[in-house]
Amino acid sequence: MKPQNGTLDHGTNLPAHGEAATTVLVAVQSAQVREGLVAMLGALDGFRVVAEADTAEAALEAARNQRPHLALVEPELSDCGGWWVIQQIRAEHLASVVVALGRRADSGCAQIVGAQLYVQMGTSPRELLSALEAAMECAGPPPQLPRQNAICCPTPTP
Repeated sequence: MKPQNGTLDHGTNLPAHGEAATTVLVAVQSAQVREGLVAMLGALDGFRVVAEADTAEAALEAARNQRPHLALVEPELSDCGGWWVIQQIRAEHLASVVVALGRRADSGCAQIVGAQLYVQMGTSPRELLSALEAAMECAGPPPQLPRQNAICCPTPTP
């Protein structure tokens, strides 16, 4: 599934046309919701969906492989759960911004596990886009993929 580019009809801090797009991981259990999000984001300049996942394990693997700038994660993912994935993505610095996209009003849980933003499913596309833009304004640079031959050495303790 290849995203198509369109244009935003209002100002944004997302990359301008021709610049590197904000890379996105969409981790949502429902295929219908996930495909809708991918289509919506793919139709906008400034976003490029680099991975999709329908389980917690697949979401974490995708985050480790792709290092997206933005991770949209459903807390109710199957297997070990989306809350755990959000914690891992934040702990491992796998994405600059993590947004919990849930079915219930769980913004307190989202903050506890490290999500910068909680958006309830069913939010209008315009409201979702505004929320994502606001979250991206506070983001740092996208995480870097590890170099192929990099060796990680723990810092010795005195």
